[in-house]
Amino acid sequence: MSLKNIFPNNTFRYTGIFLIVAFITLFFRVGGIPLTGPDEPRYARIAEEMRATGTWVTPILEGKPWLEKPPLYYWIARPFYSIFDTPEIAARAGTALSAMITAVAVYWAGSVIWTPLAGKISALILLTTLGLAGFGRAATTDIGFTCCLTIALAIFAVAVEKEIGKKVFAAYIFLGLAILGKGPVAVVLTTGAATIFWLLDERGVALRRWKLLPGLLIATVTALPWFWLAFLENGYAFIATFFINHNLARYATDIHHHVQPFYYYMPVLIALFFPWSGWLLVLTPQSLRASLRRWREWRSGPLFVACWFFFPIFFFSFSGSKLSGYILPSLPALALILGSRLAEAIHEKREPFRLRAALWVHLFFSLCMAVAAPIFFHKDYGGNWKIGLCISVAVLIPAIFAFVYGQKGNGLAALKATVAQGTILIGVVAVFAFPILGDYLSTRTIARQALSLQKSNEPIVFWRFFHHTFQYYTDYQAQTRLDDFDALQRFAGTSPSFLAVTGEAGMRDLEKRPEISVNLLYRQEKFILLRITLPDDDFDL
Repeated sequence: MSLKNIFPNNTFRYTGIFLIVAFITLFFRVGGIPLTGPDEPRYARIAEEMRATGTWVTPILEGKPWLEKPPLYYWIARPFYSIFDTPEIAARAGTALSAMITAVAVYWAGSVIWTPLAGKISALILLTTLGLAGFGRAATTDIGFTCCLTIALAIFAVAVEKEIGKKVFAAYIFLGLAILGKGPVAVVLTTGAATIFWLLDERGVALRRWKLLPGLLIATVTALPWFWLAFLENGYAFIATFFINHNLARYATDIHHHVQPFYYYMPVLIALFFPWSGWLLVLTPQSLRASLRRWREWRSGPLFVACWFFFPIFFFSFSGSKLSGYILPSLPALALILGSRLAEAIHEKREPFRLRAALWVHLFFSLCMAVAAPIFFHKDYGGNWKIGLCISVAVLIPAIFAFVYGQKGNGLAALKATVAQGTILIGVVAVFAFPILGDYLSTRTIARQALSLQKSNEPIVFWRFFHHTFQYYTDYQAQTRLDDFDALQRFAGTSPSFLAVTGEAGMRDLEKRPEISVNLLYRQEKFILLRITLPDDDFDL
């Protein structure tokens, strides 16, 4: 099989391959699942409210300032609400586009620092990882931040490798935008990677190409105006909420209840980088050990990319709050490292032993996922093991092809099979798993039922239950959460008939109270919609 068949020198042909993979992994059925979790509905709602009110500075949720995050995601999402009528697509289209741009930046950096083949492989690796595809399909701040930081660090990596003159100033613009994506952590990650690079790069001249003083001025001019205007509009509340609570306290304490062990990001990295996790074995052990022994001989560009990969994982391992999305900035660097190594090994047909060993690990990881998927969907998603089986087939068949090709020494065909594996896996999840995941992870259907069954002026409440998506899809009508029967009695004093959304446990609690009239209106998997009436005002709860 010719190298040109998969990674053609013709830019137009490779662009076609890139766009097909990007469409399937990032854009295909991007609105096929409702908004889920606590973050997606909040961020989507803020973008909608800022657009409706014409606000650009202070994020607004339910008409009130929401100061936890900077505005980059909301700015990115706003124009898509004018293009798409479906809120799920509008909320996610900007992040999907940002994820694709991240892969483009990786292609460019790999092509300049290593070879065009390295850039092509690295971009396709990144596009087909579960980390980029998963977060790239979510209405959150993570990918917009990762995109801007990746562009900045990619330019810095190229600048330490070769003189690019004033083009380096573009990195500072994107660094400023990254600050507007998630705050000062962008500066911390960049400074940390640069510091480690400076310590290791004893030649000491590479960082001079960054033109630090004028560059930092550009980054400041890009980011500072929003922070100043947000402070003017919100005063000390902005400092307390954004800087103290959601930056310093989030990192230094467990105030946000996302406590994980120090080693948390090791398994997370394996999961986010799947299906390429097993391929990482081509970097170890002999080649990596030998390289580390002679790190002074490393070229500046690859050395900086290695620092870029390492520092976010190192930094967030010490955080009091750990979430999987925190280490997303490491994925583009890891894709570059692996892509450059594979380009060298495949093109020069070197190190077949490590390639074969890596594909054993790749097959093992794929087999683990294939076994786990039906069990997972059967246990947690209402016995829908057949959906898990479809995922198993999508994972396992390409993995077997990759393994067979690799054992025969055809690394390029094995690489192609793994690209297909990641692409097919994400496509299969979008087609078969999205419907059932939507029913279990989002309350969109039951929220719409509540609005259709709601009588005039009949309130909607949460009973021993809360879900952010229900707030979003009922236009924030469910403002009250009742957690005990005393609260229920007090609320019934003002509204003798009301709708309540709850779970199985909440339903069982109400069934134990025969004096309460409970009418089951709709059931959506684990979500239950009730109408509660209290016919006797004098009963004793």
